[in-house]
Amino acid sequence: MKTDKMVNDKGITKTKEVKDPYVVGLLSPVIIDYMERLNKKDIRNWNAKEVSDFLVSGDDDIDFSEYARKHIDRMIDRGQQRNARNYELALQHLERFAGTNRVKFSHLTSMFVNRWIKSLETTKRAKEMYPICIRQIFKAAQVEFNDYDNGIIKIKTNPWVKVEIPKADRPKKLAITPEACREFFFFPLPESKMAHPTTEIGRDVAMMVLCLAGINTVDLFQMKKTDYYDGIIHYQRAKTKKFRADGAYMEMRVPPILLPLFDKYKNTDEADVHLFNFAKRHTTTDSFSANVNIGIRNLCEAMGIDKQHDYSVYTFRHTWGTVAQNDCKATIGEVAFAMNHSSG
Repeated sequence: MKTDKMVNDKGITKTKEVKDPYVVGLLSPVIIDYMERLNKKDIRNWNAKEVSDFLVSGDDDIDFSEYARKHIDRMIDRGQQRNARNYELALQHLERFAGTNRVKFSHLTSMFVNRWIKSLETTKRAKEMYPICIRQIFKAAQVEFNDYDNGIIKIKTNPWVKVEIPKADRPKKLAITPEACREFFFFPLPESKMAHPTTEIGRDVAMMVLCLAGINTVDLFQMKKTDYYDGIIHYQRAKTKKFRADGAYMEMRVPPILLPLFDKYKNTDEADVHLFNFAKRHTTTDSFSANVNIGIRNLCEAMGIDKQHDYSVYTFRHTWGTVAQNDCKATIGEVAFAMNHSSG
């Protein structure tokens, strides 16, 4: 095992053992400490590497923040960018609450975590989502660092036994009637000096979502030119493709009412693989989704709909499912299949 001490040729024996009395004197306490620590463990089945790893690791506290960032980077490498963003937001909030960007595992006691969750109680979704993200990172670290077979426990705390994560607020009623849909789509767009008004893209994307079985905005954003042929879109739902044996693959014929919108937002850049030009105006799927929702809400405001009852992209997803089930007599399973849910 390496140390911070050095000797020359005169300080070692022919068998490479250190004989320099000065260095031996300095290292003797270290050796005694190593022996005492090993004597407290059952090391009968350990190999040399396991002994070395145990002694080198010492009892130093592991940096949770550093590990969390590595965990998030791994998620991004696996193509889980959207989920990784939620984990990143959870970590940032935890660090702000702790007052440091070097949160240690030992800081995460049940009392600390419960106080942090308490600070989230006024949020709608974060009070459930953020603690779940942090808990998942914590569990991944336990698997990686703790060797329960050999009694090497580097992460000694486990706050989650005494932590109750609250449920997110139930969303307001999301579906609207077919009549309300018609009113929304036929309402005149407010005048705007913008080349691409948010109300226009909001209304147009809402129409795509409603007419394409509640398709997600992220899937519209990522749709490639090669995904659309013979009047049919072929795609894998981004949200569930990692969890489905079929990769959440879906084929759907584009109804004639959407063809003008497909032509309107057609990507004419031959070097760009995207089907639509959304990526030309927005850098990420999140910014695209946010802008679409802003446009929908602005149009609702122009219609005189109050903020408590305004619409969003999810309104039209939910409306498609509700109309399919209630008016078209589709089963719940058929609706789930058409919307490409993880259980569908």
